[in-house]
Amino acid sequence: MRIHDSLSLLASMQFGLGGPRDGHVYAVAGPEGGVLVDSGAGTDTGRILQVLAEDLPGLAVRALLLTHYHLDHCGGAAELREATGCEVFGPEPCRFILEQADEAASGLKAARDQGVYPADFRLRACEVTRPIRDGETFTAAGRQFTAIHVRGHCREASCYLTRMDGAAWLFTGDAVFYGGVLGVINAEGSGMDGYRADLHKLGGLGVDGLFPGHGLFTLRNGQRHIDCAITQAAGGFLGRQVGQGDLLF
Repeated sequence: MRIHDSLSLLASMQFGLGGPRDGHVYAVAGPEGGVLVDSGAGTDTGRILQVLAEDLPGLAVRALLLTHYHLDHCGGAAELREATGCEVFGPEPCRFILEQADEAASGLKAARDQGVYPADFRLRACEVTRPIRDGETFTAAGRQFTAIHVRGHCREASCYLTRMDGAAWLFTGDAVFYGGVLGVINAEGSGMDGYRADLHKLGGLGVDGLFPGHGLFTLRNGQRHIDCAITQAAGGFLGRQVGQGDLLF
């Protein structure tokens, strides 16, 4: 689904793209090729690459940026790397989880026990060729990104900030969603302590395009959604969380 001249949504369980368990998979065109943000769960990688070829013809995948280690965002990383030969970037603390396919640390084991995934669902090991530190600015496919580490949805996650035609674009994974919704879930490592410690890092960025890992996105005024989340996290009561009522995936 083409969003912008240089941006496409390749997979999404909400929009019926890709596999039924895929978080949003974005493709960003860079000067030296394509950058994918997250990989989906790995159940329909061929379809993801097909949509890429239809939406952004001729764009070769040079890099895959992983926001965090939950299966709907990283499960297809190994297959995408095999199919494209791309570099895999991810938060440095996630490196060992992904490379060892640690299903307990990734939350997959608990999710299977909860019935989120079938009993035979597995995480394939994937080498993280470029582990990324909090605050690090790096280049992928000729495009510059800055990683911003935000805990709260899980222990280790990164948002990625880049600029396109003078506009600031932020890919937030499951850290912050449209409408200022936060990503606290019933899983070990998820909670408000992380948000209280890290969410302020997203303040004052002047974000135009806000592209989360599920649900709605926007090309304009993304910062107001982030600021709403920051305000809620600083208050005395819990703000809106993903999975509440009409916020279910």
